[in-house]
Amino acid sequence: MLPKSKLVWLISLALLSLSAAHGQSGRRSTGGSTTGTTNTNTAPPTTAAKTAEKKPTAEQRLQLLVGINRSDAFTSTPFYVYDTVLDNCIRRLSEADIVFATSGGNNMNRSEGVKAAKQETTRWVVALEVRSFYAESGQKIKPEQDELYVEFSVIEPVTGKVKRSGRTQHHIYQNGKGGISLPSKNGPVYSEYSLKQAGVEAADRILAGFDIKVRE
Repeated sequence: MLPKSKLVWLISLALLSLSAAHGQSGRRSTGGSTTGTTNTNTAPPTTAAKTAEKKPTAEQRLQLLVGINRSDAFTSTPFYVYDTVLDNCIRRLSEADIVFATSGGNNMNRSEGVKAAKQETTRWVVALEVRSFYAESGQKIKPEQDELYVEFSVIEPVTGKVKRSGRTQHHIYQNGKGGISLPSKNGPVYSEYSLKQAGVEAADRILAGFDIKVRE
């Protein structure tokens, strides 16, 4: 039999060898597990994450064909009245960012506007008329004392239906009434300012029907 002290020493040595072997086995197992976890969690980015839905950034423009009727012009009303109203109306309409307005000429009454609208697929038609304030009210007055206003009709493309209509509150008055100058002997001379204001107001009221406002 071995001495007691030697026996204790051998047992201790055996326990230390067993512990060291177990530690080496544990380290090898942990290292392999870590590598496997890293490879499993790494995945390529999906296409959905890279691709964003594209939305339109520009609003669709409102297209308008604008004409005026001077074929039934009053005897004393010069043609420049109609041309000035039309030009200023189109200019004002075009100041709206999403509006593209073009001229339909100076021989377009409401009936002609309806016919034109039926030939259109996208453009709305606007027919302008210059009316006599006093003639509409049934009052008799001399030509040099008359005042005018602008009437408009907004007509839907394809169907040719008149969707809205109205008139301006700004009267086109003759020079001399505001102390500017006297009417010409060859016929009344209308205020350039009042002509412009009538065209601008007509345009603003037309745009309001489409919920559009010009940025000042």
